Amino acid sequence: MRNIAGIAIVSIFVFSIVLSGCGKLSKEEFAMEMDKYNQENTASHTDLSNKVAEVSGKVDAQGDALRSEVSMAKEAAITASQQGDADTITAAKEAAESGDAKLREELMQTTDMVGAKAQEAAESGDKMLQEQIAAVKDTNKMQAQQISDLEAALMATKKDLAATAEMAAAKPMMAATVQFPSGKVGLTAAAMEALDKAVAKIQADAGASVLVKGHADGSPVLRGRYRSNWDLSQARADSVAQYLKSKGVTNTIRSRGLGHTEPVAPVNTKAGRAQNRRAEVIIVPAGSMM
Repeated sequence: MRNIAGIAIVSIFVFSIVLSGCGKLSKEEFAMEMDKYNQENTASHTDLSNKVAEVSGKVDAQGDALRSEVSMAKEAAITASQQGDADTITAAKEAAESGDAKLREELMQTTDMVGAKAQEAAESGDKMLQEQIAAVKDTNKMQAQQISDLEAALMATKKDLAATAEMAAAKPMMAATVQFPSGKVGLTAAAMEALDKAVAKIQADAGASVLVKGHADGSPVLRGRYRSNWDLSQARADSVAQYLKSKGVTNTIRSRGLGHTEPVAPVNTKAGRAQNRRAEVIIVPAGSMM
């Protein structure tokens, strides 16, 4: 309708321009032209209205058809969607059940594997523990054997020590050594002092015997009452034995002259010969062989 009004206004405007361009018209001519224009305009409006109505009808028909098609398509889509959801749900359920079964199977396999490995580890651990226990037992056995060997060695050592002590007790012991002037058998003051100390040692072992050994320096005996170093050494031993008895020694005393056969110092020097002119007092325990 707006289009029709616009066309009318434009027509009037054009018409007025035409009139103004053509000069002045009379009222009769203007009225005739106006009627002609109105008739033509009315016919145009009628024809235009008819066409608009025709187009409007077609549009309405097409709109109804389109709405019908849209409704049908919507229902088809909803049905298809619902069917698709059902299929999806069924497929998902089947997949879930299949996944659960597979998961259960994998869990069972994993459980069996873990159990087997645990059993294997336990058996391996037991074996290792048994080996360690066996090693400890072997070590203990070896240590026990070593202890036994040490105890045996200790007992043997004790026996050896006892035997050594017995041997030491039975071994002859030097009690005193006294020197003599050249060619003499008399005791000096120093000799008697040394023998006095020996008396106490001798009397401490009543079962022991005493051996007195006399020695000479090897110098030739040219004069005096002794014919040789043998006689001189024996006289020195006898002199010591008599002194011990005079001091109260009741032990058995033996005296022996050895001449110059057991020197303790060089015989070619004055100092050496002085050391060799001596007598030795030896305590011999009972059972000792000498």
